[in-house]
Amino acid sequence: MKSVPKENPHRNQSPDPNRCGFHGVRLLWTVLVLWALAAPVQGAGLSLKDGRPFCEAYPCGQLLPAAESFRPSLLEELPVLEALKGGEVYAYLFLSTDLVNIPAYSGKPLVTLVAIDTAGRILAVRVVHHSEPILLVGIPESVLDEYAARFVGSNIAVPQLIEPPRDKPLKMAGASSMPVEVHMITGATVTALVLEETIFRSSREVGLALGFIEELSHGKVVWKADYVPKTWAELVAEGSIGHLRVDAREMDPDDPGDKPWIDLYFGDLAPPVVGQNVLGEAGYDWLLEQLQEGERAIFIVANGISSFKGSGFVRGGIFDRFHLQQGLNKFTFKDLDYENLYGIKAEGAPKFRESGIFFLREKRFDPVRQWEFYYLASRLTGETATSKTFRTFQAFYHLPERYYEVTLVPGGRKPTLIDRIWTKRLPDVVLLIVFLSGVMGLFFLRRVITATARRIEWVHITVLAVSVVGVGMYLKTTPSVTQLFPLVHFFHEDLHFGLFLSDPLLFIFWIFIGVSLILWGRGWFCGWVCPYGSLLELMHRISRRVLPKKWLYEFPARVHDLLRRLRYVILIVLVALSFFSLEWSERLAEIEPFKTTWIVGVFNRDWYLVLYWWALIAISIFNFRFFCRYLCPLGAALSIGTALRLIGIKRKEFCQKCKICTRGCESRAIGPDGSINRFECLHCLECEQKYYDDRVCPPLVVARRQAESILSTLAPFPGGAEENQGEKST
Repeated sequence: MKSVPKENPHRNQSPDPNRCGFHGVRLLWTVLVLWALAAPVQGAGLSLKDGRPFCEAYPCGQLLPAAESFRPSLLEELPVLEALKGGEVYAYLFLSTDLVNIPAYSGKPLVTLVAIDTAGRILAVRVVHHSEPILLVGIPESVLDEYAARFVGSNIAVPQLIEPPRDKPLKMAGASSMPVEVHMITGATVTALVLEETIFRSSREVGLALGFIEELSHGKVVWKADYVPKTWAELVAEGSIGHLRVDAREMDPDDPGDKPWIDLYFGDLAPPVVGQNVLGEAGYDWLLEQLQEGERAIFIVANGISSFKGSGFVRGGIFDRFHLQQGLNKFTFKDLDYENLYGIKAEGAPKFRESGIFFLREKRFDPVRQWEFYYLASRLTGETATSKTFRTFQAFYHLPERYYEVTLVPGGRKPTLIDRIWTKRLPDVVLLIVFLSGVMGLFFLRRVITATARRIEWVHITVLAVSVVGVGMYLKTTPSVTQLFPLVHFFHEDLHFGLFLSDPLLFIFWIFIGVSLILWGRGWFCGWVCPYGSLLELMHRISRRVLPKKWLYEFPARVHDLLRRLRYVILIVLVALSFFSLEWSERLAEIEPFKTTWIVGVFNRDWYLVLYWWALIAISIFNFRFFCRYLCPLGAALSIGTALRLIGIKRKEFCQKCKICTRGCESRAIGPDGSINRFECLHCLECEQKYYDDRVCPPLVVARRQAESILSTLAPFPGGAEENQGEKST
């Protein structure tokens, strides 16, 4: 007879209306539950994806009191807040419902706030909203908080409960470990199990995205052998069927009985050698029709004084007494995953008190890797009417390799957070490299672009405009003095290279700055590609054409010499302060208006930063690059590095007497003696254009006039005007 599973009798089963006693109590209980479910909860439903102030609704600061600030993850699609301490990321904060949706006893998920550190350890857990009726009207919520706190300190890269040693051979199916006493919430076992799964599933989703955990991949499985008749004992002996036996004395040492607490067998029904022997030919054909691509079916049969189905299945359709574990993946089952199993067809199989087929629908399960079967046993302790003690028992399962063949897909290294950021920003990286390489190429071709005053002017203006619009407004990136703090701290701390790699644009920018600093000094960056400096110079160029000259102002020489040292004082203060408080050093680094201008926006800052920003803009209209020359700590740091430069501005011996370039140098880098102060020079290249211009540079002007005078004296000589004209041309 064809073995077709019948409809599950438990699916439509409802509680006995008389078991709760008085109808008034039931009515009151229902009203309380509905009121609790409908009661507004602060922050309930808020998600990091909403773009609203997350930490105003949820206790971010209480959960991570050491955090100095929070910011969204660099991966926009990852709903995670980065907790900063000392300017560095030390933890990640997220809401479980943004990552996983695991229904609890009520059918709704437990909204849980979780924090993990950069090593993958759980730092803090708090359930911020739930709809569990047993907790709303029965068990106090403090019990749930205490249970959640037990997971603090756990490593998300390590499976919970028992893990087989990695350096030892795989255990054969049926080999079980010693029992582990676990803590549960008596009367709310389902809620406790769902909370554990919620915490670790959501944490591991973040760990996979950030590269803390490597995701294993597998290929397509092909069953080698067709159906081979085997007895029940043969299947158990070879490991095709797993076995877990728990004696009554393991749960109750005072129980002298010989009956097992539970005597349980389980196995994967997909392989023909197991499925067809257990279900028979017709039942196995039915099973193959039910299984979708990537799905598996597990059978469980048991005898004993306990049950593997548990009371959660009867009340809420959740099997809370067992689960499967494979690596970091935990698999649980609900009533929709369950079908009745009517008898075992294999020869010699005993009769079982309870049985079932469970469909495993998650793609994470790998049928050829070892997995573990966990059974959660409980018994009344006698202390109170409801006190229970819980123990977990484990058995391993690994199908013999002779029954399958698999084409492995190289898993390789899972892309880390840095890999994903670089992939996402690759187009922007290419644009930045093209721009910076082009500007660097102009410096190698400086003789060409300085051929005429008009050419160098328009080339410079074009580069400044592209820097403002492209680098500042579009890419929203600019180097800052704060990025030099890790380099300074390298002498007494480890250098966290990943901090530089985490921002591809800044990483590329600093490579070009380092090369240009050695070749030409600070001028390449400060005078050409710095977005903020470019903005100030363009504004001043416009003001020179629009405003009367008397409105433009330059400080007297003594005042200028004093002010230009101010940026070095600011740099020293910031660096020195960073050794005592990196947080305060970064706050004072707001003297750089880069973040206000390009990243945050001037209308999104505190009033004093807005006032400071407008003051700098106003002053720079009348004074050339006021911030760059007198206040910029990054410019001061690059000025110090300019001591290493290899290529300087060309000078003649006559330049010591000439004042033409001195009067035209807006950065005031040329001294009275004609020498160029490399630490102040912005490399505008205008003096170098004059260096080759025989209509501006006095020695060249004299030489040109002398040549013209000599050629003009050749006109009276015989040979005619045409010959003289040819000589003059020659």
